[in-house]
Amino acid sequence: MPNNRDFAKNVVSLIARLQNLCEGFDDTNKSAVITAKVKILLELSKADSVTPTVLKRSVGLAKSNVALICGKLIEEGLVSKSKDSFDTREIFYSITDKGKKCLDEFLAKAQRNFESELAYKNNIKQIDAAIISLLQLVE
Repeated sequence: MPNNRDFAKNVVSLIARLQNLCEGFDDTNKSAVITAKVKILLELSKADSVTPTVLKRSVGLAKSNVALICGKLIEEGLVSKSKDSFDTREIFYSITDKGKKCLDEFLAKAQRNFESELAYKNNIKQIDAAIISLLQLVE
C-alpha cells in the first residue's frame, strides 16, 4: 500500500476526474458536478425510508442542510416525509415516484455523458468493475 500522502493524493485525483466527467449534463446547475439534490435522491432510492442522520452521513452534509434540501424536495414532490408510529420525534424520508423519474432522467444524462467520454476506451466493463470494487471498500 502506498504511503498515506500518496494514497490521499490518488483519491483526491480520482474524485477530481470523476467530478469532471460528471460536469455539463445536469441542467439544474450549469457549473454542476453532482448536486446535493441528486445525492439525496440517489441515497433515498437505495432504501424504503431513511432517517436524516443516515442521510447526513451518506451524502456528507450537515443535518440542517439535509433538512433544508429535503424540505425543498418535498415541495417539489420528489421526496416524502413520515414519522415513526412509536416515536413521533423520529422522521423518515422516502423518494416518491416523481423523485425516481427525476433521478432516472439525471442518470440517463450521466450515462450518455460517460459513454461519449469513455467511448474511445474499449474497457468500460473494467472501469465498471473497478468502480464497484471501490464502492464496496467505502460502504
